[in-house]
Order: sequence, then C-alpha cells, then structure tokens
Amino acid sequence: MPSRTKFYKKPWFTMGMLPICVGLVAAAIVLKFDPDLGESFGNKLYSSSKEIHSYSYAVARSSSSVVNIYVSRLNKDYTGISKDTGQITSSASGVIMSSDGYIITNYHVIPSLNEPNRAVWAQTVNGNLLQAFIVGFDRRTDIALLKIKAKNLTPININPRYQPKVGDVVLAIGNPNNLGMTVTHGIISATARTGSGLLTREMMNIREGLQDLIQTDAPINSGNSGGALVNSNGDLVGINTASFNQYHSGTYGISFAIPTKLVVRVMKEIIQHGRVIRGYLGISDENDELIADNSIKGVLIRFIDPNGPAAQSNIKVGDIVKKVDDKPINNVRELIDIISNTTPGTVLTLTLERNGKTILSPVTLAEDRPNVD
Repeated sequence: MPSRTKFYKKPWFTMGMLPICVGLVAAAIVLKFDPDLGESFGNKLYSSSKEIHSYSYAVARSSSSVVNIYVSRLNKDYTGISKDTGQITSSASGVIMSSDGYIITNYHVIPSLNEPNRAVWAQTVNGNLLQAFIVGFDRRTDIALLKIKAKNLTPININPRYQPKVGDVVLAIGNPNNLGMTVTHGIISATARTGSGLLTREMMNIREGLQDLIQTDAPINSGNSGGALVNSNGDLVGINTASFNQYHSGTYGISFAIPTKLVVRVMKEIIQHGRVIRGYLGISDENDELIADNSIKGVLIRFIDPNGPAAQSNIKVGDIVKKVDDKPINNVRELIDIISNTTPGTVLTLTLERNGKTILSPVTLAEDRPNVD
C-alpha cells in the first residue's frame, strides 16, 4: 500500500490546491487595502440570488390602453372648450377596446342627455387630447361606449380563456383624482356580486342591474371609474366601476368591476343596435324591510313594478318562481339570465308556488329600458 506521504505528493492534488491557495492569498491582500470590497461583493451575491416579485410586465402590457377621461363645458357655439368655463368638471378613466378608437368607460362618468353644453375628452398615454363622442350607454351595467377619431391605438389585451377566480392577483389602472396613470394592487375577493336585475328603473343602485360584478380589494378611488382591472399577465379582468368607501365611511377594501365578458357583450350590442336589448319582467326578490331568505329554492317575489309586465299577469307578491317554460329556477341569478336574454314580446309561462299550490302564469315580456327616465 502506498504511503500517505506519497499520496499527497501526487501531481493532481498539488495542481488542484495551488489555484485555491493563490486565490486566498490574493483575496487577503485585496481586503487588507480595501475592507469594504468584501462586503460589497457579498451583497451582490446575496441580491443576485433573491427573486424580485414585480408586476411591471402586466402594467407595461396594459397601461398604454388606459386613457384619462375628462368632462368640460363647451363654448357658446359648441365648437370647443369654453375659455371662461372650460375647466374640467369631472375626471375619470377609460379603456381602449379597438385600434380605431372605441373606448369603454362608466355610464355614471359621462354627462347626461340634458347637458348638451358638456363634452367628453380622452387623453391617451402619449398626451394627445381628443374629443370623445358618446356612441351609446347602458345604465343597467353602468357602461358607456365612446369613440375618438384616431388610428393605430393599442387595445387592451383580452384573453377569452381567462376565468376570474377568487384569490387571483389584480391591478387597477386609472386616473384617480386626476393624478394621471396610477396602479393599485389587490386580489379578487368574490365573483358574481349582483342584485335582482329585475327591478323598476327608479330603484337603480350598486346592488341592482345585471352587473354580475367582480369584487376586489384593490383600491378604486374617485377617478378610477372606467379604468382597467387587469391580471398579472396584463389581460383585462373587468372595468372598474365603484367602491363602497365612496358611499359608506369607514368601509375599505370593497371595490367592484364589471367582468370583461359582460363588457364585450354590451359593447357589441351598443355598436349593433345603439342600445342593449333585453327582456323585462318587473319583479324583485328584495325588500329593504325584510331579511333575504336564502333557503328558498326558487325566487321569492317581494316587489312588483306596478308598470311592468308582471303587474299585468297573475303574479303576486309572496309567490315563489319555480320554473320558466319548464326550466327549473334555483336562484335569482338563473332567473335574471333567462329574462334578460329573452327577446321582448316573448310570452313566457312561469310556474309559481302560492300557499302550497302550483299556479301557471303566462306573461309577455317588455323591453327593459333603464336608459329612459
């Protein structure tokens, strides 16, 4: 057996140890003259091994599709902004939906029809300020469609395969308090937040209509209305519409967005018809003085619009809607979908439960006209 002395004198061992020894001696000499160099080198090694979590890619991919929306007074001949009263009366946000200038914002952002002396303006990410014309709007979903004369715009990214899920990271992009493009961060807190959607138009509020809202804790402040809610890939999740802290002091982290699928559907309807055409029944399962009973299978009628189709039929307050044309109804969401997707003028047969008895009531749907005061 070879001796231990002969083993350590082998060439491969000597050649392997020599560079290590030289390196250690060199490092000791450098650190003697510059002690801070070791700390700096260690920090670089540490920082290079840490992963930086950033949503800059999502912001860069979507922010150029978000515009500032302004409402201002026009001059006396309606040809431009008034020099005397041309100050901005309100500011909000919008989202570019097509390269040729279609922009989505909220209905509550645009001026009403009895304010012809006001104009809407859109400011793109490069600073261009263009007058935006109102193509149409839908109060029921709080959506307005605008059009600017521009080409080669960058539309927001839409992924038709994306399904919003509770817990998904989302970013709200908009123009809060006219500060310019601002990004806030949060998660999806809930989906399918909605009211009955079958109420009389005089009872509109955040819980009514067909919003089917996405709830998020991403801060949506005044001016964020109409802006984009995007996921971590920069795809449009929805259009920011409201936040509870605007109405209820001391309530934070409860904001809402209109889901992308609904936005696209409403936009196409407005482009094609100038409005959204949907059926109207004129009932509600809600009553401000009563607690909702979620144990009922079906829809308990607690209010009937006296001017709606239901009032002209055999439907009564206290009835439970069990079926519509033999389609079982388990909750108000299912009833909303059937009614709103049925052409006005169609006769539907409602199966009702009244005092333990089954009653059939035909009813002719009217057209839902929430845009008509």
